[in-house]
Amino acid sequence: MKGKLKKLKSASNEYMYPITVAEGVFVDPETDLKTKLTELEAKIGSTSTYRIELDRWGIKNDGTEAEAATKGINDALSWAKSAGYNHVVLPSGTYGLKLDSSGFAIYMLSGIHFEMQDDCILQLEGNSFPEYRIIRIKSIDHAKVSGGLIIGDRASHQYEMYVRFVRGGVNADGSLNDDSRFIRSEIVDRYENPGLLSNFRLWSIDGITAGSYSFYQYKDTVSKDTLVGFRTNGGFAPASPTGRGWFDTIDKANKMVFVIDISATPLTDQQIAQISAKVDSSYYTHESGHGIGIESSNNIVIEGVEIRHCTGDGILTGIGIHYEDPSQYTQEEMGHHIYIHGCYIHHTRRQGISLCGPNDVYVFNNTIHHIGYADDDVTVDFRSGTAPMFGIDIESMVSETNIPYASFYLNRDGLETNYRITIYNNYIHHNARGHFINADGTYITLQNNTFEGYTVGGISSNPNQWYVNYVNNTFVESTLVVSGNNTVNGAVVTKGNINLQNIQGAAIENCNIRNGLFFGSSIYGYLGTPASVNVATGTFTYSTAHGMGSGAQVSFEQWFGKVPAGISVDKLYYTVNTTSTSFQVSETAGGSPVVITDAGVKGFNISRYNYGRCYINNITVEKDWKDNNNYDGNTGFNIIMTGGAVRDITVKNSSVSIKPPDNYVGRPNTIEGLTAIECTGNLDGSRISSLKFMRAKTGALGGDLNLGSSNIYSRLYVDSGLFQGIQVILLSAYVANATFLNAKLYKPDQPFVSTLANSYMENSSISLNWITFEKTMTIAKCLFNNTAVDISPAVKMIDNVDINTGLTDNRMNTLPINGYYYLGQIIYNASPIPGGYVGWICTTAGYANNQVWAASRSYAKGYRIQAGGHVYEAVNAGTSGAAAPAFPVTAGATIMDNTVTWKEIGLLAVFKPFGPISP
Repeated sequence: MKGKLKKLKSASNEYMYPITVAEGVFVDPETDLKTKLTELEAKIGSTSTYRIELDRWGIKNDGTEAEAATKGINDALSWAKSAGYNHVVLPSGTYGLKLDSSGFAIYMLSGIHFEMQDDCILQLEGNSFPEYRIIRIKSIDHAKVSGGLIIGDRASHQYEMYVRFVRGGVNADGSLNDDSRFIRSEIVDRYENPGLLSNFRLWSIDGITAGSYSFYQYKDTVSKDTLVGFRTNGGFAPASPTGRGWFDTIDKANKMVFVIDISATPLTDQQIAQISAKVDSSYYTHESGHGIGIESSNNIVIEGVEIRHCTGDGILTGIGIHYEDPSQYTQEEMGHHIYIHGCYIHHTRRQGISLCGPNDVYVFNNTIHHIGYADDDVTVDFRSGTAPMFGIDIESMVSETNIPYASFYLNRDGLETNYRITIYNNYIHHNARGHFINADGTYITLQNNTFEGYTVGGISSNPNQWYVNYVNNTFVESTLVVSGNNTVNGAVVTKGNINLQNIQGAAIENCNIRNGLFFGSSIYGYLGTPASVNVATGTFTYSTAHGMGSGAQVSFEQWFGKVPAGISVDKLYYTVNTTSTSFQVSETAGGSPVVITDAGVKGFNISRYNYGRCYINNITVEKDWKDNNNYDGNTGFNIIMTGGAVRDITVKNSSVSIKPPDNYVGRPNTIEGLTAIECTGNLDGSRISSLKFMRAKTGALGGDLNLGSSNIYSRLYVDSGLFQGIQVILLSAYVANATFLNAKLYKPDQPFVSTLANSYMENSSISLNWITFEKTMTIAKCLFNNTAVDISPAVKMIDNVDINTGLTDNRMNTLPINGYYYLGQIIYNASPIPGGYVGWICTTAGYANNQVWAASRSYAKGYRIQAGGHVYEAVNAGTSGAAAPAFPVTAGATIMDNTVTWKEIGLLAVFKPFGPISP
């Protein structure tokens, strides 16, 4: 309605811009939208205007005499068309409308522009139709509806009726009787509730145990001469949800009586008089009462119309044709080129706009809000809303029809339905359950829209639908769900989220999130290493369902482990002989299973050949302020990925987590450019370059950043990182070419391996003095500047230099007494003196140790001694015997020593001095 379109406001409550038709600037790949509209309207013809003469057609514009007003408007439209007019104007005023017996009020005609002037109101009177159209546009071409306000009957709609009963029944010939074993209803008039009674249900009645009821239908009056038909097998609702119909059309069958046998549960006259039995429609939701219904029509424009309070949708586009023979459907009957713009749709009960079949649909510059809400904008109940309660719903449901429809996902040709739909520059906000859903649309573009307000459904699309594109949209306190092969290029999110679900090949870039969360997972197609391999049959079995049928294409990878002999990592394979948890593979579709000769080495990976198709680029996530320094899962960047690619991510005052699933053995994620400011984080299963993690506030309890995990198959590689003001916890990680400023380096005493190499540490600390697992922590070729190093002998330090002293870190005053040393490893003398040596060189690789066996001594578990050139470790705590045992020299061999068991763990390291210093 002109002059009443909602405007966006800024934070200071000032209008930002109006959503009006004049400001529509959408340009599609072919031509400007305005040009399309001009061309379309030109086909209606040169304007020849008829202003409806109210008196001539018996139309009241004060809201009274709805039946006459409805007939008069339809008669005026028909006459105007026959007289050669193509522009019909309804003057200002309020017009009551009454539905006909089919559930329609105004019938649009081809070649007509029906304009409602300013302050023109169409008010539908209360009715009981589960389905209606206030303006019906069916099987017409080149038509337009503009202006005005359309008000549905939501407040006065009748969703059910109640009938009284008297004692007595009905004879088989339709005549009434006084049999006390039965009760019969008052006469039900179909004309009074033609919609509700079109497919009726009688509900069970308290105190009556009858399993069924009978109903008798008549024409005009109830007598044996007017009986049309009867049934004795009616099932009570809700146990029997299916409705019952009529034996003929309404003009031939319009009266009905229900009969119930109460002989099993006799009732008094007083009890019968108190019965008020519910009757409703099997279509009990009454969700299809639409303001404007466009079905199987082409080249239709809806412009500047306000619609509210319908029991269903504000506007519905659909397919209104059904054939028993599927070959009879034509592409033209699916509908095409529908333009809905400048409309203001709100407080309808089911949807704002439903797009259910036609192609080449453009929805732009509309405001849609508070769908499913009562007028208080708070209450959601059955009378104010019925599911789905979305702003815009794309859902043809052709899969439930016999229409031979086309589908990329199903790889089938056919008729296009819901193809090429553009949702542009709309303001969609504060709807009860969702703002936008695409169930089965293809080539869908959402561009420059604003979505506002939290909903359960958010903005989403079926992951199996192809070519869904989100461009430069704004999300306020709402969630964009990215799935399937969606692309997102540009999103501004405030107090909202971007959620990755069922990703199969999505690309998300150029997004800014403020006080929200980028989260979800991209694991489609990843299966991992099998639980077992049957070499004899070539069967690969998983512990959970793999989700593939026969013929799925898979590939083998060996980032860890080794594929079975007979399998090539360079080939694509097809699954054959599948069960829910197992399959064999063939080199051709449906071919013979590949023969393998061994089970490979655990850790290899089988997955769909195209897994890992998720690409994320240029994302900024910022929280205004972080109240504490601990991990926050409600804001930030938090994703689980299998082999995806991430680039240029910035996160501030929040948390970062990029990880694969547990026990991941697939292709590492690649991350190029990740900046985290005042954040906590977890990174794993990835190859990272250009990582920056900086903090000025107090560090988080337990550490700020975890690099890697305890998964034996997964490892994190970081090349070029800046860590400033944080505590870095190394798990299974390799970090090279990094800079640590005012940072702490920590690693738990666990058997997973970490390495720090070729890095610079300034005003930092290394706290690793509790490490006991040898070969699990190596720091090599690093440069220290005012860095405190507190390590245990198990930490391997190689060629590191303190720039303040110029000395390397492999310096000791005496020979080492613990730790593992490699052949040729050099230890420099930390206290060189004239006549001494420069240092010592390892001539036999092994464990350093200076402890020997002693009799009757208590030894702790893990204690080490040396004997005969080997080193032994106590497997358990205990006391040695009176005489030394015969220590074995076989690698890993054990021997009992009273209550202690000794295990051979390796050779004793041997060192020789080198570089004599002149006296």
